[in-house]
Amino acid sequence: MRRAMLKYLIIFILNCICMSGCFYIKMTHLSDEDLEWMKVYGIGKMVFFTSNSGSIDTLIVTDKRLWNSTNPFYFSEAGGWTYEANGGFSYNIKHNNTKIDGLTNIKRKLNDTLYLDSSLGTLFQTEPLKIANDSCMTVDSTNAHYSKYAYDITNRIKEYVWHKKYGLIYYKFEDGEEFFREDLLPDSIGNNTN
Repeated sequence: MRRAMLKYLIIFILNCICMSGCFYIKMTHLSDEDLEWMKVYGIGKMVFFTSNSGSIDTLIVTDKRLWNSTNPFYFSEAGGWTYEANGGFSYNIKHNNTKIDGLTNIKRKLNDTLYLDSSLGTLFQTEPLKIANDSCMTVDSTNAHYSKYAYDITNRIKEYVWHKKYGLIYYKFEDGEEFFREDLLPDSIGNNTN
């Protein structure tokens, strides 16, 4: 009788542990190739951008995150049965007398597809962009919208481009001013700044 009670007690305890979500049933992992998207910046990295009118902006990376565990066991009150590996950057751009916040993340979804999700200023992606073999992702009116809190901003960012190797390489404001990463300037802009 005691042995049967002990068996049921052990089964009960194991069920409680399983029900509390101490391990993931489905997990994804970022491969070395996926992690190439993360090697672009470190915290504190500064990148300069020059506009088609000669203005200079400065991008500063404020945070870098990576959640890419292969350990299916965890201890958390939040629970959950799935784990999607992801990582990203927070940064800001000093533009004139203002600060523009940016956020870019990659995520390996449970269906094993890699997505890029980002925002710059008040321009947010409507859906994450599926990364196939592309090394360059463009965010514009076809795949993004403005935050509902952007009504009082007169000159918003209209579009931007994120590159796998270089990070943010280009952005354009509604007034037509375009900013290019300084070390990747097109010839037409590079000649204007000399």
